[in-house]
Amino acid sequence: MGMQGDVFAVTVGSDTNFYVESVTPTGAGALTLANTRPGLNGIGYQVIVTCAGDDAGRTFTVVGLGMDGNALTEDISGANAGATTGSSYFAQITSISVDDATDGAVTIGYGGNLALPKTRVKYVYFVSSASAGTVTLTRNSDSAAILSIPTPATANTTDGILMPGDGISTAYTPTDYSVVTLSNVTATTFICG
Repeated sequence: MGMQGDVFAVTVGSDTNFYVESVTPTGAGALTLANTRPGLNGIGYQVIVTCAGDDAGRTFTVVGLGMDGNALTEDISGANAGATTGSSYFAQITSISVDDATDGAVTIGYGGNLALPKTRVKYVYFVSSASAGTVTLTRNSDSAAILSIPTPATANTTDGILMPGDGISTAYTPTDYSVVTLSNVTATTFICG
């Protein structure tokens, strides 16, 4: 057995003002980015736009790199005193702009489901909630659930699952990826490599 290298850990999370901290645009244009990558090693998340005022008529254009490393653009509609989550997974953001002035302060961050690039999952650690739940890993290319871990209905129970052999591959090709969805789980960390 050879030495194992390039192992990394990623904890599923969110940050509502990671890309754009609170700002009230007075017209159309680019917004100042505070950060550009939600994590290392090519992980990705969906973009979340949170509006303090009624910005249901506004469009926020997000430009960056998708999970396949190619350019990706997504238009996300604003909300009326709420948040809107985009559907695309971004590994990096290069710009975010708005089509006009907003009614109030806006923050833009990441959250939703975690996307893992082509890697191998070696270990999964989770903290359960008071209700039974699941940790599911679904491959993007064929929508196959490649891992589904049931979690107990006991608050704050911790457990870890060690994957046999070299672990579970998250993708068939270098441009594919898998999406992590959590149900009734307080915290989850993946060890990959």
